[in-house]
Amino acid sequence: MTDSRRIDILGATARAIAERGLCDTRIADVAEIVGVSPALVLYYFPNKAALLTEALVYLDRLFYESVAEKLETAPTSESKLTILIEESCPRPAGPGELPDSWVLWPATWEMSRFDPALAAARARLDEAWRSQIVDIVEDGISTGEFASVDAKDFALQLAAMLDGLAVEAMLGDPTVDAERMSDLARSFATAILKPGA
Repeated sequence: MTDSRRIDILGATARAIAERGLCDTRIADVAEIVGVSPALVLYYFPNKAALLTEALVYLDRLFYESVAEKLETAPTSESKLTILIEESCPRPAGPGELPDSWVLWPATWEMSRFDPALAAARARLDEAWRSQIVDIVEDGISTGEFASVDAKDFALQLAAMLDGLAVEAMLGDPTVDAERMSDLARSFATAILKPGA
């Protein structure tokens, strides 16, 4: 399979799950979006769990590539953490855009309880996410920008908060949209990380 065809299939998987949910997404739906046979999709991805895993890894990679560019130009640890928080808030995809990885995470959490390969991929992605937070916080501590805290504990707390708020935002909770999610997470980070707090 060419890389472009593989990327087409992964993008189609994300779009189908965003539109229908995991349970109602069939391999045939993904194949139809790409314009290939279901047999071809199954040749490269043996089941829906493998397709979900690869689509999540692909969307996560796109997320990190996009965020990395923004982080490189951010002048402070605080601005880097703000970028990370704001970029992790779920937003609807625009015309022709891929949905963000949040549309796949609820299905991933559910299926990873029963699929060891998906569970391992989920653990790797979660660890990479928390490590990104840890790196920013440790840099901020070393420059005196942040209070001396346990960066790993803070990363776990912030990641859990963002996960929970993202679910509420995706479900359309009238009190938690992406902007409110960002505000709450930034307030939490400030309360914990502000020197002398």
